[in-house]
Amino acid sequence: MEDFHCNGTLVKELNRSFIALIPKFCKPKTMKDFRSISLVGSLYKIMAKVLANRMRRVIEMVVGESQMDFVRDRHIFDSFVIADEIIHY
Repeated sequence: MEDFHCNGTLVKELNRSFIALIPKFCKPKTMKDFRSISLVGSLYKIMAKVLANRMRRVIEMVVGESQMDFVRDRHIFDSFVIADEIIHY
């Protein structure tokens, strides 16, 4: 966490993912018969959640009112509604 605050990057080892192939059928024969799933380390998930919760406190002050995404109770759909109202005015 300290490395993130000092350098703005996470330790590469925490950001590793592992790909697991899950068969779709009992006896898969080709690669199309598998479903891939990315397994992310739990420590990375915890750190991302902590950082997101910390950012939530200040994000509304940093993100302008015209920005409609990444802020609680603002949705991209609102932009479409506003644009539609302007067009049909």
